[in-house]
Amino acid sequence: SYSFLETSCRESRMRTLLVLCVLLLGARSQEKDCTPSSTGFDMCTHEYEWEAYDGWYNNPAHVDYGAADMPLERKLLGAYADGVYEPSGAERANVLLISNLTQQGITGRFSDVRTTLYIFFGQQVVEEVLDAQRPGCPPEYFNMKIPRCHPLYDPACRGDLEIPFLRNRYDFRTGYSPGTPRQQLNEITPWLDGGLMYGPNKAWADTLRLYKDGQLAYQWANLEQPAEGAPLADLESIKASLPPPNVIGLPFANPPPPVRSRELDADQGLERLGSVNRFWRIGNPRGNENAFLLSMGIFWYRVHQYWAIRLKTVYEGTEYEDNDEYLFNKARLFTTATHQHIVYKEWLPFFLPRKVDPNNMRNVSGMNIPQMPPYTSTPGYSSYFGSSSGYNPGLNPQVAHVFQSAAMRFGHTSVTPGIWRRWATSTQCHFGSPFDNGATIFNQTFDASSSWQNVYNYFMMYANRSVSDHIDAAFNNFLQPSYHSDLSDYTFSEEVSTTTSGQYKEGQRLAAIRTCNSFFDPQPSISESDVARLFEGMMSARAEREDFIITPDLRGNVFGPLDYSRRDLMAINIQRGRDHGLPDYNTARMGYGLPKIERFEQINPYYGVDTALGREVTRDIERLREVYSDDIERCDIWACGLAETTPEFGPGELFTEILYDQFMRIRHADRFWYENYEHNKLFSQGEYEMINALTMKELIDLTMDVDVDRVQPVPFRWTDDSTYCPQPYQLSELYMDPCSQLYSFDFYYESDYQVPLIWGLVFLYVYLCIAILMVAGEYTKWKRNKLLSRKRPTGNKNIPGEDIADGSGQVLVAMEMKAGEKSVQRPISIKFGERPKKMIIVYYAGKILRQIDLRYQTEITIRRAFDKDQLFALHIPKEYDLIVQAESALARSVFIEKIQGYLQDNGIGHEIEEPQSKILFSTSFTYKDRQKLLESFFKAVFSEDALEQVEASGVVGQHRDVLSCELTRQEFAQAMSLKENSLFVDQMFELIDEDGNGFVSFREFLNWIVLFSKGSPDEKLRLMFTMYDVDRSGSLERTEFKAMLKGMMELVNASVTPDQMDQLIDSMFNAAGFQNRDHLNFEDFQVLMRDHKEELSDAQLKVAGYEAGPGPSKGNKEAELESAEGELPSRYKARETAPARARRTIIKAYSDPKGTAPPSKTDTVNIQTQRRTVPKGWRRYLAAALRYIENYKLHIFYLSMFFLIVICIFVERAYYYSIEREHGGLRRIAGYGVTITRGAASSMMFTYAVLLLTMARNFITYLRETPFNHYVPFDSYLSFHKIIALTALFFTIMHCVGHGINFYHIATQTANDLTCLFREVYHRSHQLPKFTYWLFLTMTGFASFVLTLVTVVIFVFATQYTRRYWFQAFWFTHHWYYVFYVLMLLHGSGRLVQDPLFGNFFMGPAIVFAIDQLISLARNKTEVAIVRAELLPSEVVGIYFKRPVTFDYKAGQWVRIASLAQNPGEYHPFTLSSAPHEELLSLHIRVVGPWTYNFRQCMDPTVLQGQPYPKLYLDGPFGEGHQDWYRYDVAILVGGGIGVTPFASILKELVNRFNIGARVQCKRVYFIWVTRSQKQYEWFTDTIREVENADKKGLVETHIFVTQFFDKFDLRTTMLYICERHFQKLSNRSLFTGLRAVTHFGRPNFQQFFDNLQEEHYALPKIGVFSCGPPGMTNGVEDACAATNRYEGPPFVHHYENF
Repeated sequence: SYSFLETSCRESRMRTLLVLCVLLLGARSQEKDCTPSSTGFDMCTHEYEWEAYDGWYNNPAHVDYGAADMPLERKLLGAYADGVYEPSGAERANVLLISNLTQQGITGRFSDVRTTLYIFFGQQVVEEVLDAQRPGCPPEYFNMKIPRCHPLYDPACRGDLEIPFLRNRYDFRTGYSPGTPRQQLNEITPWLDGGLMYGPNKAWADTLRLYKDGQLAYQWANLEQPAEGAPLADLESIKASLPPPNVIGLPFANPPPPVRSRELDADQGLERLGSVNRFWRIGNPRGNENAFLLSMGIFWYRVHQYWAIRLKTVYEGTEYEDNDEYLFNKARLFTTATHQHIVYKEWLPFFLPRKVDPNNMRNVSGMNIPQMPPYTSTPGYSSYFGSSSGYNPGLNPQVAHVFQSAAMRFGHTSVTPGIWRRWATSTQCHFGSPFDNGATIFNQTFDASSSWQNVYNYFMMYANRSVSDHIDAAFNNFLQPSYHSDLSDYTFSEEVSTTTSGQYKEGQRLAAIRTCNSFFDPQPSISESDVARLFEGMMSARAEREDFIITPDLRGNVFGPLDYSRRDLMAINIQRGRDHGLPDYNTARMGYGLPKIERFEQINPYYGVDTALGREVTRDIERLREVYSDDIERCDIWACGLAETTPEFGPGELFTEILYDQFMRIRHADRFWYENYEHNKLFSQGEYEMINALTMKELIDLTMDVDVDRVQPVPFRWTDDSTYCPQPYQLSELYMDPCSQLYSFDFYYESDYQVPLIWGLVFLYVYLCIAILMVAGEYTKWKRNKLLSRKRPTGNKNIPGEDIADGSGQVLVAMEMKAGEKSVQRPISIKFGERPKKMIIVYYAGKILRQIDLRYQTEITIRRAFDKDQLFALHIPKEYDLIVQAESALARSVFIEKIQGYLQDNGIGHEIEEPQSKILFSTSFTYKDRQKLLESFFKAVFSEDALEQVEASGVVGQHRDVLSCELTRQEFAQAMSLKENSLFVDQMFELIDEDGNGFVSFREFLNWIVLFSKGSPDEKLRLMFTMYDVDRSGSLERTEFKAMLKGMMELVNASVTPDQMDQLIDSMFNAAGFQNRDHLNFEDFQVLMRDHKEELSDAQLKVAGYEAGPGPSKGNKEAELESAEGELPSRYKARETAPARARRTIIKAYSDPKGTAPPSKTDTVNIQTQRRTVPKGWRRYLAAALRYIENYKLHIFYLSMFFLIVICIFVERAYYYSIEREHGGLRRIAGYGVTITRGAASSMMFTYAVLLLTMARNFITYLRETPFNHYVPFDSYLSFHKIIALTALFFTIMHCVGHGINFYHIATQTANDLTCLFREVYHRSHQLPKFTYWLFLTMTGFASFVLTLVTVVIFVFATQYTRRYWFQAFWFTHHWYYVFYVLMLLHGSGRLVQDPLFGNFFMGPAIVFAIDQLISLARNKTEVAIVRAELLPSEVVGIYFKRPVTFDYKAGQWVRIASLAQNPGEYHPFTLSSAPHEELLSLHIRVVGPWTYNFRQCMDPTVLQGQPYPKLYLDGPFGEGHQDWYRYDVAILVGGGIGVTPFASILKELVNRFNIGARVQCKRVYFIWVTRSQKQYEWFTDTIREVENADKKGLVETHIFVTQFFDKFDLRTTMLYICERHFQKLSNRSLFTGLRAVTHFGRPNFQQFFDNLQEEHYALPKIGVFSCGPPGMTNGVEDACAATNRYEGPPFVHHYENF
């Protein structure tokens, strides 16, 4: 079948087959013999091949011939400067100079035979076959430099201005080498295929249709809308129809209408833009450029309607009567054929008179017109393999570069500065005024001697003035040649009245239309007078004479973009030729077979002729010679080609050849050409003859409301026959409205405040998030303290003393202002201390806030403000003032009265002052002032000078400001970090207060500090002895000694039973040989302490925040922890310090020299020690680096790989946009900013995608149990997560800041450039994208803005502060990652800069993470029942719950739980404290916040009241490094506070293995427990005790560090060490813990400990360190490991977990 043949032709790739298809299709005959109808239409049924809208497959042998968006045909060799793409003509003259000097002149000289209809018809012909005006993308600017002092563009003579010029769009497959020079594109088909009427593609055409009877959509000429879907009823209604408004927003060309500039200020650029909706919906995208071109569009629109109505009538009663698709395509076929016929039979002969065949004449409305060569016999075009059909498939119809850039622009010389509008009746011709405002021509005489400048100046001065003189008296010489001889039938008026069918306005405006002011504002010109008036005016008016002169409406005042509203079209013509790489004029002539021109005078035959025309031609060519420096070889094709023009022939030789070749190729290469009907079978013979008989005049009569008798036979040909209403005279710019002036525009307008405002809001948002976090965190801390305080004692509620109360006995409450007027107030009440104590007690809610000791006071000042009757203050010498604001004046009176009475009763004087409140505040000595003074006091005391210069004279000179300061008992206790009522404070204070005045002076405090800093052990013993010799008898009773030790223990809340205390004292007395003594003198006391003088030599009394003397160096990396035997490693013996000796002595005290100690002591270690060598100099650092690399080689490897990948991704994108896309639009606009942002974007995509893998906990837990665990540090996944997140944040900030800069550059660009650069973003042509548009109205921008806000929230609320004080916010915001990743995908989907890439990075990790989440989801919603709960001391709750059947875990792993009684969706992580062998799972949770507090409340039996425990959701287990403790020969377990829970599980598992006799891989386990007090985790001591009992082989060694005790070299701690030693020897257990484990006081020195163990286990390959606790502790362990690993020996591998 034929349809099968057509399909085969379309799909085949073999040209021979395609040619065969052409022959078969061409020979296809009608299926049945049909007789034409009486109407001339073929009524037979055919299977038509409708011509495609995009031009493809017109030529089956070359399917892309004539296709849309294909490269222009290069008929001449390219002359690019570099042979590839650089514009040609760099050596040629300035284009604006060429235009201004050679093509300038006054218009008003007319063509002999051509009408203006001819020239504007030609414009629509060109736009039917060519659209190459769109600039390239990315935009390339080839600006036109403005000559200095140019009259239009540089009147200020700046000399540095340019007119923006964008190079044309081109085929990206070209422009890379001389073999493939740049080829510009024709965006439409070169065929005359109806693109002018139906649009460049089918989608466009579909928007024009009515979808009824094959018609196009329409509106009435009075702009009223017809009934929806109602077609035109008859042929007469066509004349009253117009295309519908562009309400759907078809993307017509839409520069700002220049006429609007007359009504707006220069800075109102945005208002000059007009909505594209104002245009009418036609097929030509540029058809709304001016009223004349739009009238052509309306004309062909009506021609289609004409054919559609006729075809509807013809097919009435047939199957096609209601077939809209068939009728539309048939009407389109006839309209296209009609257009081809008119162009080639009526218009082209007038356009190319040199090429007409005088023997081929055609009678048109009674006038014989010579025609172009016949279709079937055009030499060089119509023959193909001997065929004479006219169709030549070997021709390429594509438009040539030289046609587009030069020859087709010849019509510019014929464009007039305006168009008459005419209303012709049978008796009269009505013409509108040449002025749009109705003014008439002035009565002024110009003769031949008047220069054109004089004429121009005159009319520019008076053009807008209205006078009443008749128009025929205006000129007698200048315009006389263009006058019609008889003006008696002419009327000139602004308006005429009509009543035609009610479809037109009453009083239609007939004013002439100025060309330069009608650009892109054509609708008013048509709607106010109907399109017929324009057609009549164009048929009556002559075109401008074919010469060099170009109307200023084009040369200098053609429309332009918003940033340059007026441009020079002639300069653009030349610049466009250079852009396309056109060669010079002579090269073009030779390329088209014409002889070379040697001299300028040979260009035009009128050169040198002594006629008016000859003189003008001679003058213009001489100007041309001057511009090109008499070098015709450099002359541009446009300039010299236009110079060939003659009035009788129009285009010269070169342009004629170019134009003729182009039009012939179009005609003969078109398989669907209407004259090829015998072969393409689109028309029957009758239909062809019907089309061929049509004339332009008949079409105008059919579609326009005109008197056809007033239309000349050929509307393109002008005649002076008055029957056809010839124009009264030729229009000139001299007496028409002036063109609106040039305006520019700053595209950054409005963005100048938007950019800083939005950036400011973003930064404010960041600070707001931080502020919210801080406020919420502080509130949460306050709330937490409030919650926890419910379980804590609030102090002694029964404070002894007498309250200050009112007459009713109600205790008075006031507000204390500690820091003065601006301080935060706190409520207080006041008591008087019980006798004999002289004391004022300040308290509130049962808690003592301050005690004012009055025993040593002689006078108190009471100050009451006279201007504020509630305010008063107590001034106490040597203390800070008590400033009080009572609730009322009466309350103040009561306070003062009671205080006065109390002072009098105790013999203390007082003075009353009444200052102004402002003076009271300014002169008060506040708490803040006191603190500053105390700070200076202690700084002075502990300064090196004070310690060295003990003499008063040495101190007085430098510390006069603090000499008078004396410490109260309360301040002394605070400095010692002790309770004021402790025995130690009482004894020490009384001892130091030498003068007994109840205060410690600077001298007294300094002497005391010097004693403990530099005093001998005997002096310190004397101090201790004297302190506790209460009765000053010179001897220390056993009870007093007991009180001393008990007081020491009370300082640290140590709980020791009386029996233990007695045993301790007995052992100490027995050791000294004082078994039977009940009292000791000082010498006995020395004997008792003789073994501990070395420790006492280093003992000091520490003051909070200050160090007395050098003391032990805590930061010395060379310090060593002593071995259990007390031996110091060899390399440190030479520099052993006193603190080290003291430490070694104490450690040695815990060992049993006889070997009778239990096996848990360190002396049971049997590993042979070896001495280490310590590298020196740079080798030391090299060794440390190598050890670090060895220990963390996997971490370093994967981090290096990660950062290498990130850097490679960044570099690849940066290189791509810097080099490969160097000429890309955005790259050229924003420079290297795009390089940075795109590199950062891709790196950011990768990091955010990989981030998901670090949170796939179930996969990580699983992989830990595989061999991969040896090659991947899975335990560091959380640290890696943070590193990736911070890296992503870094690139996010870089990306955001970079785009902030890029957006600035973007906001300064033209709308067209932005449309090119961001093709995925559509905006109407009247919309000017500002910064806010890109940010809020594009998917990419809006998603990025929201992403920024989300990212800020996620990162701000992911800080440690948030997790500690506002975990709910961390949990909630961290789950915004769903939103985050969706926004990331949406951000890329906008395709602003590139195709979305995030999915490439995201897909793999997202799948892994999704599966991991599904695994958690499958189990974390299973309810788990709590079997038992224990409320333990130290705010710890222990829960025991059933173990799920499938729950399999290892010691050291952790889970996440959610309480159903609280928020079921809020999960919190906790380490399992149970062991794998136990039936129940257990967690020990410390109450540190609202969630844990509420959870503890849920477990409280008093709250449950017999109800079952709430159930839990359980997710896990999850693996971590602690579970690998058994993989090391030596494992060090360090637990801090509640961080002992993983080790509880591990130790329980050890007990189980001990009990069942299972093999333990570890050879040694060191467990270090760091706790504030031994009472804090009493529940854990049972576990340690079980380990001690079960460990028969001495595998586990336990050390307990109690941090609540003072520094280990403090005098008080030294005494506790002594007590511990004696009790340990006595009972083999710790005095404080009851365990055999070694108890230490203060914080551990991990580095010393690790150094010792490294020597002790020198032969091992590795030592595992596992820590869990607060960050301070784990960081200390990490630092210690790093310091120890610098030396030779087994490396310490640290695994840690923070809470």
